[in-house]
Amino acid sequence: MNNQMASHYRLSKEEKQKSLDLFKKHDGNLIKVIRELWNSPDEKGTTSRGRAIREFWIEQGLKYRTKVKEKKIKTSPLPPQPTIKTTTHSDYAEKSDAKPFLSLEEQEFIKRHYTPDLTKKEVAKIIWPEESKRRKFFESQKFVLMSEFINSEFDQINLRDEVVAEKYSPPRALTTLIRRINKIIMKEFDIEKISIQDRKCLERLLTYLSAPRFIQVINSYITKEARDLFESEYIRSSWDKPDLTSDELNLYINVCMDYVNLREIEIQKQKLNQMFDETEGQNDLTMRLTEMLKTKAEEYNQCTNRIDKMLAKLNGERSKRIQNQHQRNASIISLVQLFQDEQERKLMIQMADMQKKVVYEEADRLEQMSDWKARVLGISKNDAI
Repeated sequence: MNNQMASHYRLSKEEKQKSLDLFKKHDGNLIKVIRELWNSPDEKGTTSRGRAIREFWIEQGLKYRTKVKEKKIKTSPLPPQPTIKTTTHSDYAEKSDAKPFLSLEEQEFIKRHYTPDLTKKEVAKIIWPEESKRRKFFESQKFVLMSEFINSEFDQINLRDEVVAEKYSPPRALTTLIRRINKIIMKEFDIEKISIQDRKCLERLLTYLSAPRFIQVINSYITKEARDLFESEYIRSSWDKPDLTSDELNLYINVCMDYVNLREIEIQKQKLNQMFDETEGQNDLTMRLTEMLKTKAEEYNQCTNRIDKMLAKLNGERSKRIQNQHQRNASIISLVQLFQDEQERKLMIQMADMQKKVVYEEADRLEQMSDWKARVLGISKNDAI
């Protein structure tokens, strides 16, 4: 492959295996591996092929480096790489009246790398990887100081850090629901022309959206984006299934929760990849970001697997129930058919009896006529019948 792919490069099996061999050969040096793998001195970790190798190694649990110590040569000394000098508990524990503070390096790092895609907890985990593991760290004064610094420096912060007081209000009228569902599933329902089956589905959906657990879960999301995604996936999954049981509704809620989680993880992965590119060469920070990327990749895979299993379970159980219902309906239809056939047969017999009765009544009337009329007619009762 001589040409570089534009945005996302897919590694072949041969390239994956060769990258593993070169990983051992160059002791995890990313730059050396990708340049030897594609025989190109211009390859870097930020190119699409470099990113593909990096993501593959993270999935394999490999820890790589972007730079290694080379043999010293007589040249003018290079300026030291910027590092984040973090404050630890020992920095202010020597004096009883000492208080936590953000170092200039920490403040500079936040100014350079913070975006609304990251939560404050995620920023803290990058700056203080060990301290953030401590119990109640996110209630500490140090974390509060960092949060206040972010609030003061940035006009737009991560919406996941803000609490929204508004509660979700489910639609009550069919017209309101139709406007909402037309946007979500790309339909053009009209309240005046809607079919009986579709009306039944939508009326059932109104009850689904008022279910206590659905309202409880959607109110736990504090951003409009997360709430809209959760509601949209729930409506898309359940609107045409008026026969769902309460257990199946709970499973669909779980599926929609994982859809929201999947979106959050994807946003975080993109931001971590961007930060990784910007901090190339800072080995300490690179290793932290590598660990976080690996964790996010595992979370993403676990989330997709849960979605697949729950959907398979839901679709399988519902299809069996529908099939059994069709079999019961077929039996009922057969009985109705037989009953209708029997009713029709009895009706024909009854009509024949009525016609026969009319004939006998007419014959009796003729028999009561004068003899000369009977002789003129030249018939008897038996002949007339």
